[in-house]
Amino acid sequence: MEVRIGIFGSSEIESSEVLTQAVHLGQALNEHDVLLMTGACSGLPYAVAAAASEKQKWGFSPVRNYEEQLQLTPDDDISIYDKMIFVPETFPFAKILSVSKKYRNVLSTASCDGGIVIGGKWGTLNEVTNLIDMGKPIGVLVGSGGIADEVSVLVERLDPGSLELLILERNPKMLVTKLLGEINS
Repeated sequence: MEVRIGIFGSSEIESSEVLTQAVHLGQALNEHDVLLMTGACSGLPYAVAAAASEKQKWGFSPVRNYEEQLQLTPDDDISIYDKMIFVPETFPFAKILSVSKKYRNVLSTASCDGGIVIGGKWGTLNEVTNLIDMGKPIGVLVGSGGIADEVSVLVERLDPGSLELLILERNPKMLVTKLLGEINS
């Protein structure tokens, strides 16, 4: 059965080492029956999705249409996405990107069976809190920087009971295996 995995992380690539981790993560996901979901942003989630060339991918965009997506991510080949989910024109805050990103985050985290975090800043932290609130398992690629390297400390301080949702792993292949094992258990 196909498992829906959300890929959440930095929209910027901060080092060649983290980019290599993202590529290895995408290659590891290629080995499993998964559908990938991203926030249709540049950076690490895009790198993971591009490396998972054999997998179906859905992009949850924070903008209203294809043309706006091209403006948002001009250097990305958005044809890698099999499906794009846009913010509806009728959403009261559709023209405010910062609000539309949070709308997108709720949709993408609600739509996946579990998530993987690589790097990340405030937006990724928002996605992590959504996943925790929804009780979904979260694979954390330790050593990728940002929120990925801080989330276990935050969860331990704020809600130790939610630590059981976190799967902390430095090896991308092992991370995918452990996350899928948790989702399928």
